[in-house]
Amino acid sequence: MTAMGTGGLKSVGNLVTALKEFRCLTDPDLRALCLDLVAMELEMTSVPVRAHRVTDYFLAELAHECLQNLRIMHALRASLAVLASADEDAMRHLDSVMEQMTARPALSEVATAKLRSLLEELEIEQLGQLCRTAAGPLQDVPAVTSPWHAFEVLSRMNAQPGGLPPQLALVEYLAAAARPLHRADALREWADEQARELGLTPQLRSLRQQVGHAAPVGPVDAYLVIRLLPQEEAGCYELSSWHNYDPTGWHPARGPITQVTTETAERAVQTLVYEAAEEWGDAREIHVEFMLDADDLNLPVHRWRLELDSELPTPLYMDHPVVVRSLERSRTRRWHREWKQRWNFFDQYPERAKQLVVDGEDPDSPRSGDPTALLARLKADPQVVALVLNSPPGATREGTSEAWTAWRAGIPVVAWDGRTTRDPGFIRQLRRKQAEASGSLARLREAVTELRLDAHSFDSAEWEQHLGQHVVLVWDDPTRPVEPEGRMTGPDEGVGAR
Repeated sequence: MTAMGTGGLKSVGNLVTALKEFRCLTDPDLRALCLDLVAMELEMTSVPVRAHRVTDYFLAELAHECLQNLRIMHALRASLAVLASADEDAMRHLDSVMEQMTARPALSEVATAKLRSLLEELEIEQLGQLCRTAAGPLQDVPAVTSPWHAFEVLSRMNAQPGGLPPQLALVEYLAAAARPLHRADALREWADEQARELGLTPQLRSLRQQVGHAAPVGPVDAYLVIRLLPQEEAGCYELSSWHNYDPTGWHPARGPITQVTTETAERAVQTLVYEAAEEWGDAREIHVEFMLDADDLNLPVHRWRLELDSELPTPLYMDHPVVVRSLERSRTRRWHREWKQRWNFFDQYPERAKQLVVDGEDPDSPRSGDPTALLARLKADPQVVALVLNSPPGATREGTSEAWTAWRAGIPVVAWDGRTTRDPGFIRQLRRKQAEASGSLARLREAVTELRLDAHSFDSAEWEQHLGQHVVLVWDDPTRPVEPEGRMTGPDEGVGAR
């Protein structure tokens, strides 16, 4: 839910000015307590705001988060009421600013009743997708059961600065999908009346033109990206997540941050997956992607289970495609140019994309044990987009070196056998599945999923040793970032240093 204001930066500035009046936010030693109270109110482990020592930086980031999520804004107000209840002038100023930002235009009872009569018997396919499109990329839309319910939900949200209220935009999208046509005309007439009263006729006309020329809304893929960031204590992680289900593009929304251990991470992931499945019931596919550090790349996250409290827990890959992404590469900006170039080639010319296998059967395959030669080989051929490692990174020094070389060369797709020694049939089985899928590297994700599911056609003794249980796939799309681009600390140690 996003707050409304006269402009993005002006809204941030107005809120920062109001927040500066609170000593508990300007004192670096007190602001941590305030953030803890906000997190407690939201039932979160922490609030996604960094504790900058410079007050202006801290308040700007806090204001930005409040404007992106009204729940944080109201939780902050409740926390300040506890910490600074005696400062009545500051509270009044903050309340005034919040009221301006969160004000929503009210509809008359007559207009509301008329719209309800138009929506009550309306049947719309992909209603959830229409709601998310109308709400915009930064607002979370819960599951809705009917067009009227959808209107009620979006009526509690706010418009982007200068934009249409989400509920009015929704009516326009519903009109485009409504049948019979006289119902669609009636919905547009209703929207025109409201836009005139609100002075938003130009915005409504612009949206109507966009909707009229847009392709029909259909199911799209949803993505849940889970980052496990190692902490100083062994076996402890900071778990963050981002989710995206938006036909207009990649606009990931960040979820809460929690602290987990190797023992509790599986259950925390189960909760995130359940929430995604409930929210995205009309998604074509829900992809689960784990962003892992170098030492954790071989974690068997695809085998983490759902239905943990049942008599029959099932591995995550039985319900969703599961891939890995490199946390190290996402944070190393100097590697991004080649990464993006290879992905663009892969995306535009998948039939020309190549795969190399370390220690493969082809006499021309790169050999293990010489990362410098491997890097040179990869850099010499920009059409190589996929690499099969000889051993698992994170578990063997050789595999770690090969993976690091792949990141350096910009290889977006990397696969390996999670066991110390690669199965002799690894390449043959993987290629057979690719051929079944379509023969293109672009279908490698589907091939890996099929291979994993194949394992369950064998008895328990063979199932555990089946390659499908152990294949790991990195599918690292640079056009879908979730972290701000940055630079890793420490010097570039060279290809053979890891």
